[in-house]
Amino acid sequence: MLYVPLVESCMDLIPVAPGGRGGLTSGVRFTIRPRLDGDGNYGHFSAVNLETRKIVWTSRQRAPQTSGALATAGGSCLPARWTAFIKAYDDSTGKVLWQTRLNDVPNSCAISYSVNGKQYIAVTVGNGGAQAATWPPLVPEIQNPPGGAAADLVFELPNKN
Repeated sequence: MLYVPLVESCMDLIPVAPGGRGGLTSGVRFTIRPRLDGDGNYGHFSAVNLETRKIVWTSRQRAPQTSGALATAGGSCLPARWTAFIKAYDDSTGKVLWQTRLNDVPNSCAISYSVNGKQYIAVTVGNGGAQAATWPPLVPEIQNPPGGAAADLVFELPNKN
């Protein structure tokens, strides 16, 4: 399976005048806008079977995706989206296994590790950078904490019986 986090939006690229400053070293400034055929949901997370090349399941939501996704050996996958929640999906069905509110927006892909037989999920949060400036015009109702601080959050997963 391939787990694909996408953002369904459009981007307009506007060349900068000679000597002007664009985004990074691109020579352009960009603005983001809804797709003309969009339904208001920007976050798209799909599981694709690479053998059949078919989409097995999809989860769509208003909040845009913000990172890659972690797929665990225990059968879950965790994408990050621009909202102060984290969700773990069953990697074969897309069913939400668990979710919890965070104190800020995930700004990196979660990682998994094990210590003394216990599995942990860790994610860095902190609403800063380009994402904090990009998404508010598209989803003004999502009120995330102001940027500036970051934290690493760690969750101990229950034992599988």
